[in-house]
Order: sequence, then structure tokens, then C-alpha cells
Amino acid sequence: MKRNLGIVHFSRYFLVLAMLLVMVRIFFFAPYVVEGVSMYPTLGDNERIVVNKWIYYVRNPRYGDVIVLHANDEEDYIKRIIGVPGDELELKNGVLYRNGKIVDEPYINEVTLGEFDKIKVPPNSYFVMGDNRNRSMDSREIGFISRSKVVGKAEFIFYPFQNVKWIE
Repeated sequence: MKRNLGIVHFSRYFLVLAMLLVMVRIFFFAPYVVEGVSMYPTLGDNERIVVNKWIYYVRNPRYGDVIVLHANDEEDYIKRIIGVPGDELELKNGVLYRNGKIVDEPYINEVTLGEFDKIKVPPNSYFVMGDNRNRSMDSREIGFISRSKVVGKAEFIFYPFQNVKWIE
């Protein structure tokens, strides 16, 4: 009889631990796989990242945050926040302007092809772009991203092990 009590006792702890892990996965942190090269050189194809899902309950997304977003019912994208509500953006001759000033973008490694005229980011929306601008499906094609579509902030790369680092 004592043996069965030990199993029941262990089972309770295991169940509590499993429930805590599920809650952490659903509400706080989630692993994602980077698919494609739209965020190169910041993120590479098939890298594994951890996304902080609760941070935007504490604060709003900021310039430069690398986020995961629901692009549609079937796909999640990983992009960088370029514009926040109220910003005026323009891309001329490969140079990005935010509110009339050149945006410093050390995370891109080539001149951005294409242009767009001045646009204003609407309330409760964001403008996102990939770091590999010439090979990225982003707000230039899919439009502004509603706050409700933002899943969370990409925090760090955990695989492959030689690439483990915080995402800036």
C-alpha cells in the first residue's frame, strides 16, 4: 500500500509540473523556428528562437524590436518594428526616413531596393520590415500590422548551439 501512495504522490507533482510548463508555453515563452532568409543577418534559416509572449502586456513594442506576428491564419512572420503609431515613413533611394530623419539601421547589410512615398502608421498598428530587405515579405506588401497580430518579442537564439545569443 505504501508503494501505491508514493506513485500517487509522484503523479501529483508530475501533473502540477506539466501544467506549469504548459502555462509557461502558452502565456509566457514559446519556441519558434526561423524559416527563410528575410531576417538575415540577424537570424538565419532554421535557427530556433525563444519568443517572449508577455512583454507587450508590460510595455508597447519599440523601434528595433524583432517580433513574431500572425501574418494570416496559416503563417507567422518574424520581422523588425520600423514604425509605431503616428510615425511618418518614407523610403527614397535605398534610405529609410522616419518622421523626416534618416533611420540608423546597422542590422541590414545591403541597400534596400525599391521606394515608397510617405505613409503614416495608423493608431494601434506597426510597420515592420525584414533585415534582408530585398528578400522579405513585410509591411511593404502585407500592410500595417495590428497590435492584436503581434505574438511577442524574439529574445534569443537557442539553436544551433554555436549561434546561441541574445537578439538585439
